[in-house]
Amino acid sequence: MTAAAGAALFEDDAALRAALPGYRPRGGQAEMAAAVAEAIDQGGRLVVEAGTGTGKTLAYLLPALASRRKVIVSTATRYLQTQLLDKDIPLAQSVLGRSVHAAVLKGRGNYLCLHRLEMTENSGDLYLASSLRRVREWARSTRTGDIAEFGDPGDGDALWPRITSTTDNCLGTECPLYDQCWVLAARREAQAADIVIANHYLLFADLTLRESGFGEVLPGADAIVLDEAHKLADIAGRFFGQAVSSRQLRDLDRDGRAELEQLGGDMPEIAAVFGDLTTVERQFSDAIGQDGSASQDWRATATPDREVARDALAESLHTIESALEPVVARSEGLKSLARRTREIRERLDVVIAEDGERVSWLEQRGSSWIWHSTPLDVATPFARAIDTTPGAWIFTSATLAVKNDLAYFCDRLGLVDIKQQVLPSPFDYEKNALLYAPQHMPNPSAPDFDDAVISEAIALITAAEGGTFLLCTSYRAVARYGDALIEAGFDPLMQGHAPRASLLDRFRSDENAILVATSSFWEGVDVRGRALRLVIIDKLPFASPADPVLAARFTAMKSAGANPFMDYQLPQAVIALKQGVGRLIRDAEDRGVLAICDPRLFTARYGSVIRASLPPMPITRQRSAACAFVDAIGAV
Repeated sequence: MTAAAGAALFEDDAALRAALPGYRPRGGQAEMAAAVAEAIDQGGRLVVEAGTGTGKTLAYLLPALASRRKVIVSTATRYLQTQLLDKDIPLAQSVLGRSVHAAVLKGRGNYLCLHRLEMTENSGDLYLASSLRRVREWARSTRTGDIAEFGDPGDGDALWPRITSTTDNCLGTECPLYDQCWVLAARREAQAADIVIANHYLLFADLTLRESGFGEVLPGADAIVLDEAHKLADIAGRFFGQAVSSRQLRDLDRDGRAELEQLGGDMPEIAAVFGDLTTVERQFSDAIGQDGSASQDWRATATPDREVARDALAESLHTIESALEPVVARSEGLKSLARRTREIRERLDVVIAEDGERVSWLEQRGSSWIWHSTPLDVATPFARAIDTTPGAWIFTSATLAVKNDLAYFCDRLGLVDIKQQVLPSPFDYEKNALLYAPQHMPNPSAPDFDDAVISEAIALITAAEGGTFLLCTSYRAVARYGDALIEAGFDPLMQGHAPRASLLDRFRSDENAILVATSSFWEGVDVRGRALRLVIIDKLPFASPADPVLAARFTAMKSAGANPFMDYQLPQAVIALKQGVGRLIRDAEDRGVLAICDPRLFTARYGSVIRASLPPMPITRQRSAACAFVDAIGAV
């Protein structure tokens, strides 16, 4: 059976109707499936924007599974990985009338490391003792070692970094529990599977490993489908760069002293050297914390104190290397520590350097930091990486195009000579949706802008009686608008007050809920029916030019004669806005109002580009018309 035979199921759709009650033929879905089948059968390349409701997942799964070739599907979110395994692939199997072996493969940080669990148990850390007992009990019954089974590890949780591995601290074949390794078991299953569900982070880790000549993370495949492809370019910048983090240094110190203790504690001078690393790391953290920014361009913010702290970091790593050299033969753990120290020191050398093609910048997360060296151009390394990886490459998302043009997406990834498709949503936006752009809104930089947004939000939410997403472009706005709604008598759910999954569950269970949230709720959220009938967006989501990577990229673009705003910032904002807009209409029967409070949608010259990129829906500038539309939905 060929991929084309899978695509043909959308033409003769009896099997689809039998497997999927209520199935409705969609021309865009059949068109996409035919293009995917052609790419798979011919080993070609395809990029396709499939508007919300096209049914893109089945459009690539049926040709892929029908081809009987090895296929990797890469996604940007754990949510879609789970949906593919639990819902979409079983449905595709039912349509095809045969089973396939599917496997989910995640990064190693998602799997329990039994060796590191044992090390942490032996450390005598009383703070973690209760949690460790529960993990050990779970470890006896789990079949996958996937820590998502145990619970959702939150950011900043002290437990999981201690009992999962990284590429730095994994002992590989020298691990005493190597034959019980969950990462190895997951990779073996992926090798045997017909279809592997991975994620973009793992994909890029694999591409960079292949390019460096080391082993592969993912199994070889005949076709790679990259869903949620709008995220690729941003992720690529991280993986084609280098980074050193406070966590790497702290873990090195802790693991070093633990290994020395296990060896009898007879090398106190080396233990002291490891301890010095943590002291130096804290001094560096204090030095960079003086700026107060979440991200900083190293070159622009470097001071004598910071340079002294940087040099002390490098010197400390050199000292550990020298101290370990005479004793590495005593254990595999010491050999691993010596290798880790050398690799971190070499990465530090890279991130310190400035060569005009990369930007060195610091990212701060609470008391932790990551020092990055990010290439300004990811198109060249990405194009080179996929050129050395044979097979079909298929890129898809609901949001890739700007004014029905895919040039921005393709240029950022260096995709040339690639077949392109833009398939509109089959939903009836003209009948079921209304775009409200309030008149007389102040400029977003004006001091009274927040008050104007709050006024519009209160009027609209009152008319809708809830069922609202208020999507913001900053955490400051989430707090400001959320507090204002509480003062007005509403009881909004607010991002940051509960885990994301919990907020969504509460929202779905209450048809009149209000959620105030920022970036992570702009995409990957699927709420159907009356539960979501109003989406309010405060500002057009332009990335801040103060971001050090963007600032350096814009400088390079200007030098090359390009227009950073029109060629980069505007297209990026359009795609981000389309993601937010896409929360509103998720089903053919959905109805709702989209309110965009940013006056630049009409007052700026580029506003026409943004409007032309949105789904075709009627527009009103009158609050009364928007309230009447959403009130009618709430009354049903």
